[in-house]
Amino acid sequence: MTTTQALQIANQCRQEYQAGLLYRRDREKAWQIIEDFYFNRVKKSLKGKFNVPVPILPGFVDTWQADMSRHVNLMFEQQESADFKAAKKTTAFYAAIKSKDDYDWDMVDTDGKKLAALSGRSINKYFAQSKPIYKSTLLPVDHYDFVADPTGGGDLERHKFLMEDNIFKGKEELKEGVEQGLYIRENVEKLINATKSDTIIDNDNIYHSKQNRLIALGLNGITYNYAGQSLYKFIEAGTTWNGQRYYVLFNYETGLPIRCEPLKEVFESGLWWFTSWATHRDTFNFWNKGPCDDMVPMAEMFRILVNQEFDNRNKRNYGQRAYDPEIFPNPEKLEWRPDGLVEAKSGLGIKKIEDGIYQFETPELQGTINLVTWIDQMLKEKTGVNSEAQGQSDQDKVGIAYLNVQQSAKRTALVYESYTKCWQAIGRRFLWGLKEHIRKPMAVKIIGEQGEEWDDLTRNEINPEWDIRVEGGSEDVYQDAIKKKELREMLATLAPDELAVSSPKWRLKVKLQAIGVDDDDIRSAFDLEGEYNKEILSEASKLIQNCLNGKEYKLYRGATPAFVQKIVDYATDTDLDMPEFEKLMALAEAHLPIATENMARKAVQMRSQAGMGMPEQPPATEQLYGEQFAPAANTPGGTASQSQEMTNMAL
Repeated sequence: MTTTQALQIANQCRQEYQAGLLYRRDREKAWQIIEDFYFNRVKKSLKGKFNVPVPILPGFVDTWQADMSRHVNLMFEQQESADFKAAKKTTAFYAAIKSKDDYDWDMVDTDGKKLAALSGRSINKYFAQSKPIYKSTLLPVDHYDFVADPTGGGDLERHKFLMEDNIFKGKEELKEGVEQGLYIRENVEKLINATKSDTIIDNDNIYHSKQNRLIALGLNGITYNYAGQSLYKFIEAGTTWNGQRYYVLFNYETGLPIRCEPLKEVFESGLWWFTSWATHRDTFNFWNKGPCDDMVPMAEMFRILVNQEFDNRNKRNYGQRAYDPEIFPNPEKLEWRPDGLVEAKSGLGIKKIEDGIYQFETPELQGTINLVTWIDQMLKEKTGVNSEAQGQSDQDKVGIAYLNVQQSAKRTALVYESYTKCWQAIGRRFLWGLKEHIRKPMAVKIIGEQGEEWDDLTRNEINPEWDIRVEGGSEDVYQDAIKKKELREMLATLAPDELAVSSPKWRLKVKLQAIGVDDDDIRSAFDLEGEYNKEILSEASKLIQNCLNGKEYKLYRGATPAFVQKIVDYATDTDLDMPEFEKLMALAEAHLPIATENMARKAVQMRSQAGMGMPEQPPATEQLYGEQFAPAANTPGGTASQSQEMTNMAL
């Protein structure tokens, strides 16, 4: 691409930036009003009048955010049976990546939900990198920093342009980017020479829309913004030029682009790197309303009613009075003071002293409490933020409380539809990031019924077109709570003959799930061997890796049938070459005598503790391990002889 073309595209982005900001100006005013209520910022009141903040909106935002607090998980599902293992490994790798950093993806999700409560929109950006190592990043985007196509509607992928403001880069970072061939050398040099070197960060757009948020908190983001180094401000934009999408990084003041490439050269998928979900999705408008837009009028009513009540109480406590100057010639002395004396003239009995003061009565306001209660009840009914959502129940009957929870879930169903679609979009970009940036196999730990096992995930296994299923979230929790309630009621009605034909283990599992015990703890509850069995399976995993990697190893003297089965399962379930498969089967067979001896010793101990005699005959090998280890025909000693031979080979 020529420098002239890059300048033309950057100039187009500059005009789109201005159009996008002007389009949302009135929406910004609504955000600022909401922020004033959220941060309890009120105008100065007149003398003698109250104007105290009433924290209705902060409580609503916190409750709404808590109601949406459950995070989701992404499950990647194969479209062909051959991709089953690869999809499973990718799901496990995603679970590890999303929680790898201290500021993990769940925290990004939490922060996004708060921004969505205030503005109606949660916006994220995703990107992956392969240098110096693979890294996958998800970041929240402030709605004040985001500029969207006015005609794009509710789906970001339909926008012709979108961009993020306030991208800061230091001088050394720019020079390093030039050396790597990432940035345009000529434009970087022009920018550094043409722009005043400064250590001040103006973290706002050209209309200073974000300052209201800081001022509401009593912060000064204009004066006190020292950065400690020279920084240059950019806008990261995606635009459509001559029917093709481009990635552009440019400086607004000079109009200079330091990077301008076709989008597919930056993101192989060709998808915008921004994703978003809406609380009140509008098909034809990206900047839809949010939950707080409906709450602001109610919060204003609460504020007015409460302050009127304070004003009235103030008048009643410190009301006005009238005095007769013939009785009280010095009215200043009427003001209260300790042990005060007030000069008074009784008028030789013609006027009484009590007639010299008149108190103006202020009637008490009637109905304020009733009106506030009515508004509060209406809010619970219309917004779904009832006592159950707030963490308490004002219902005496559990059934009614469950009904309220179900109604609350129905109100948030539309929100979750947009929310889950956004996370599917994030998952799609995650798959493309893996496909594009994994340079070497990544170790993945898969948790299965047989315990933990490690495997490698390679880029050739990734299919960006896999199906993506979203699990979890508050809506699933609501539905799960109702399902558990129905299961408990069903179990309580089982007849004796129905109990006789149903599994006690299944009934216990249902009871444990109904009280919130997670699957891992339930599995541990049914694991009679406990940590001992886990330790043995861990030793089996280590031995498998040493065997496949050609390292020296010794036979494990604590082997059990579960230990041998672990090796056999790995050999048969994993896509191994025939020599590797045979090595693992030989390893398993070499441990057969040890496992058989350990099981026989354990059986003797158990019978001895129970006061029973020695068993007449130990269990056959094929009974413990399956037909694949049955004694060979016409072989003295059968499996034992084979095992000794394998032991010698292994050692």
